[in-house]
Amino acid sequence: MKKLRRPRNLRLRLRRLRKGQREAGQPLLVYSNGKLEQERIVAERWMRLIYENPVGRASLLWWVKRKTISRIYGLYCRTRMSARKIPRFIQEYDIDMTGCDAKYKNFAQFFSREKTDVSFPQDPNVLGSPCEGMVTINTDIAPEKLIAAKGADFSLAELFGDEKLAEQYRGGTMVRIRLTPSNYHRMHFFDDGVVTGAKFLKGDLYSVSPLAVDRVRRLYCRNKRALINFSSQHFGEVAMVEVGATFVGSIVHCFDVGQEVKRGQQASFFLPGGSLVLVFFKAGSFNPDEALVEQTNAGYETKSLIGYPLGS
Repeated sequence: MKKLRRPRNLRLRLRRLRKGQREAGQPLLVYSNGKLEQERIVAERWMRLIYENPVGRASLLWWVKRKTISRIYGLYCRTRMSARKIPRFIQEYDIDMTGCDAKYKNFAQFFSREKTDVSFPQDPNVLGSPCEGMVTINTDIAPEKLIAAKGADFSLAELFGDEKLAEQYRGGTMVRIRLTPSNYHRMHFFDDGVVTGAKFLKGDLYSVSPLAVDRVRRLYCRNKRALINFSSQHFGEVAMVEVGATFVGSIVHCFDVGQEVKRGQQASFFLPGGSLVLVFFKAGSFNPDEALVEQTNAGYETKSLIGYPLGS
């Protein structure tokens, strides 16, 4: 009996696939307390299957970005049954529950938990991080081509849905804060000021993990998001963009347009899933921490707690 052989072109494709998986399977490294460490990714196997494996990407990605999937997951997270996963989740991802209520009826309540011990730098000229997550800072930005990740860029005009507003931030600074599912998912105002505008822009719900951003073009502009225009007392006119992600069906605002707000006051919160906050400062209004800029330029994110000093 003759031995069946794979066609040569199929063998080459499989060899390239295996090589690509090895290269793509590299761990995500982030700075924490001045040292590099490996990030613990929630549902890592599924994430890598969907965004790094060509077969998984072709068969699963369309379903993952759909809002229906996120709605179904959101419904589950609001059931009492979902509360069972909370203790294990806290332990597995070493979540600090200081300042949080210890009792939650379901996973959705736990995910959008409120902290009572949030604090910002005493000096109002120092910018405290508006939320908890992985920080990168890009300076001297060009609105037509901002860097989302290595080899991935996007347009600020498309992100804002407003070309004139985008041009106002030429030469300014972009602070990007990626919230993982284990982070505190509320954003607070980093300065006193007035909310001058807010709008929601429709879109998909791709993951905002680097695993996805590297492989989905213009991801930030394609996802569901909210734009907040904020006139701050110490940092001038600021644009804040909240980007939804897989399993994040809702972004809830805790303010009204035209409202005066105080530093540390809650601005918004996300419902279950990872998410992203982008904060844009005009040229000359913000001096970022040099170490954070250097770590960004080297290709790394830095772990940050809410209120952590990002610059002045």
